[in-house]
Amino acid sequence: MARIKRTIMQRDFTHMEVREDFLEGDDLDLRKRSLKGARNMRALASRAAEARYGSFMIRAAGDAEDIFELTPASGVTYGLIIHDDSFEIVDSSGAVVHEESSVPWTNASNVYVNPFREQTVIGSGGAGIHILEYDDGAWSFYEYEFLQTVGGEIAQPYWAYEQDVTIRPSALSGDIVVTASGDVWRNRHVGLRIRYGQREILITEKISKTKVRGTVINQLPPSFDITVEDTTVFRVGEAVTGADTNFQGLIINIVGSVLKVVATYFFEGPDSGEEISGPSGTSECTAVASINPLSSPIWDEPLMSDLRGWPKASGRAAGRIIFLDFPQVPDLLTLSSSRDITDFLVGAEDDDAIVRQVGDGAPRWLHALNMGDLLLFSDSGIYNVPTRENGIISPSTFNPVLVDERGASEIRPVRVDDGVVFVEEGNTAVSAVLLDGNVYLKWSVRGLTTIHNHLIKTPTRLCGPSLGAGSAEKYMFVVNSDGTLAAVSWRESIRDEQVGFAPWDTQGSYVSVSPIFGGYWQVVDRSVDGSTVRFIERIDKDAYLDCAISSSNTAAAQYLGANGQNLQANGERIIAIPPSASHLIGETVSFYANGWDIGDFEVAEDGSVDPGYDVPGDFQIGLNFESEMDLWPVEVIESERIGTLEARVLELVVSVQDTVQFEASRNGKVKKVGGYVFGDDLSAPPPPLTRVYRFPVMGRRDHPELIVAKRRPGQFRVLATGQRVQA
Repeated sequence: MARIKRTIMQRDFTHMEVREDFLEGDDLDLRKRSLKGARNMRALASRAAEARYGSFMIRAAGDAEDIFELTPASGVTYGLIIHDDSFEIVDSSGAVVHEESSVPWTNASNVYVNPFREQTVIGSGGAGIHILEYDDGAWSFYEYEFLQTVGGEIAQPYWAYEQDVTIRPSALSGDIVVTASGDVWRNRHVGLRIRYGQREILITEKISKTKVRGTVINQLPPSFDITVEDTTVFRVGEAVTGADTNFQGLIINIVGSVLKVVATYFFEGPDSGEEISGPSGTSECTAVASINPLSSPIWDEPLMSDLRGWPKASGRAAGRIIFLDFPQVPDLLTLSSSRDITDFLVGAEDDDAIVRQVGDGAPRWLHALNMGDLLLFSDSGIYNVPTRENGIISPSTFNPVLVDERGASEIRPVRVDDGVVFVEEGNTAVSAVLLDGNVYLKWSVRGLTTIHNHLIKTPTRLCGPSLGAGSAEKYMFVVNSDGTLAAVSWRESIRDEQVGFAPWDTQGSYVSVSPIFGGYWQVVDRSVDGSTVRFIERIDKDAYLDCAISSSNTAAAQYLGANGQNLQANGERIIAIPPSASHLIGETVSFYANGWDIGDFEVAEDGSVDPGYDVPGDFQIGLNFESEMDLWPVEVIESERIGTLEARVLELVVSVQDTVQFEASRNGKVKKVGGYVFGDDLSAPPPPLTRVYRFPVMGRRDHPELIVAKRRPGQFRVLATGQRVQA
């Protein structure tokens, strides 16, 4: 029987690296658009693959954890860098325009940032809430304060933390003593306002665990002895109402024919002869007398304080700020009024604030994102508050609807073009909440890492995408706890199941990646001369090394100028003495100059890097990184006459474009491609390669190892690969 020979080509690498157990999946279309390995590679909109971009060093980062983009005014953009004990505001070059060292937090990883144009809300779970305000180029940083109403009360949210305890004020106005029925008062109550029957008392002194002194802000609700004809229709704890005056109150005790009631509405009390109604019946009031304030269960204290804790997360929707993830009330959501983000006065009007426990089974609310509809993420499910149709959120319409029972982790979700990507509870999977449907749109959840789960290694952050970037490709990043990245790529929409994951690594550990200034900045820990140094770096399409300086960028000019090496001749830069890489002293760096791979050198103690001769043109000095494509071997081929036949790989085909140099490994046998060939101009850098190469495959035929890789700096783009097989 004649042998069958065929070349099987792959021109689509959309899915990038997938799980290794697809090795025998020759018949799957998914495997035909993926790779066995895609280290430091990125997918292109054309379905080709190329080496990831390198990065230019911007500055040392100290203990920076994260970078946020702020747009406080039209056409004005800054970066906010959060440190453990400070923050900086920088421009697009990395220059500091404002620095604040008096911050309440001590751990940058707990800080959340919620921009509201010129006001940015910054909070930390254990350190309160602050405002960063921009005013015509000037910045100020101050404590977030709730709106003060006309009567002197504060429009803050309150909560009844001690529901089994009653309190009794000594008087209805002035300086008073408040006595509790249990040991509830703490030192941190001093300076806070509590409420007795919805009226505020400023606590000025703690006397004991059961007594505090305070000042009444507005007169407290009075108490009454209400004599009725028949007390048998009433019970302690019931609410009562007057038929004529609409007096309302709560029964605290019943003594004989007397109801002891604390007023909740209409503080003048009921009229004698008025019908008093309760849930079980009605009786006529025969006498009314004012009495000393009663001990009442209707009291509460600030929801947010140093005593009770502060929200760990924040969001915004429909002009309201949202606070959530409260330490002692995890299933509570608070939304400010739509009048002001400092106004939390609750009520029934459409623009009033909302303070409400919601969700099935008392979930812990973790995140809130506005996607036209308000998406709420908890540890036991994803919820939606529909606002897309009417565009408003009000106390009467606020009704979160369960979308999916998958819980979210504490890692902040990120918004993509048409959905939200989040890490599931357990930190082992990444999913997306997407709006689907043709006629009736509804939110649904789709897992993104079913075939890429090996690349998710206890994530610490989700980053990106840069929605304003002009690139045809869209990227976001999963930062793993081992310091690697999983780079997520897609073309038009993340819902189209055309999502790729690729593992990225560097000489060091990634801390975070931030979409900012139309691109991406990264925070990376690197080992420099035996110590760990944290850098802020800009991912750049022109960078072929990591943490690099360039003869044409600002950082390089600063370093070269500081060492007297920034020489000019006829308006052009020349290098007459060794350039400097002072940020990488003691490390081995690569020297790449306008297409020339000069080689690797150790940075001297003075920061100089001496290649031994003058290097013309622009250059980059930084840390080299390798890029690899590990191909799936063709195991079987189809014959119209015979059916499926076992294949033997005879030849590897690689089509590259504008590639400086690369190598092909077949079962460990390496062939390097690139450099000069006969007839090239040796005064110019080696010409980039755009052609198809063929490499014989020898040795193991059972699952042969086929790797195409870039080991040295320079562009590396693979348009297609192929395998010539025989059966």
